[in-house]
Amino acid sequence: MTLAQRIFKEKRQYIYPVVGALILNAAVFGAVVYPLSLKADNGERDANAAAMARATARAEFERARATVTGKDAAKGELKKFYGDVLPPDQSAARRILRTKMEELAESSNIKKGLEAFEPKQERGSDLAKLTATISLTGDYRNIRRLVYGLETAPEFIILENVAVSQPQERDQALNVIVRIATYYRTGDGN
Repeated sequence: MTLAQRIFKEKRQYIYPVVGALILNAAVFGAVVYPLSLKADNGERDANAAAMARATARAEFERARATVTGKDAAKGELKKFYGDVLPPDQSAARRILRTKMEELAESSNIKKGLEAFEPKQERGSDLAKLTATISLTGDYRNIRRLVYGLETAPEFIILENVAVSQPQERDQALNVIVRIATYYRTGDGN
């Protein structure tokens, strides 16, 4: 008899329970522990994916909220612009253009001549444009002062064109045709 056979024969009452316990342990691991560990790994993966989806959804929500907030702010600014800056009607627009030009011509020491007003409805809008063409006479420095006054005026006035011509005689003042415009509301603003 070999040594292994002899040990097995003498210690049989201890070996069978240990081998049985090992087999039972392996069976419990294969039937319970391993499937639960797989389930836990899958749950962890699902939780990470859900957290990433939540973060993406939150970022999209914040972008959408910023867009809505920006649109609301733009609507408010546009309403303020229409109400506070633009003239309410054609007569007010005409008055603004005429008054500003008379004020600037007088302060710039420029002689104001003929003026013509041309209203034009903007297509697809409740805004209309009033354009004024005004002839002026003065020296170069004063014309520059007038143009600067128009460019920096707090009123919403657009300087569209300045045409300068010099008369035959050099000592005479320059002739200037200025084309300015402003917009006004024609509809109810909604």
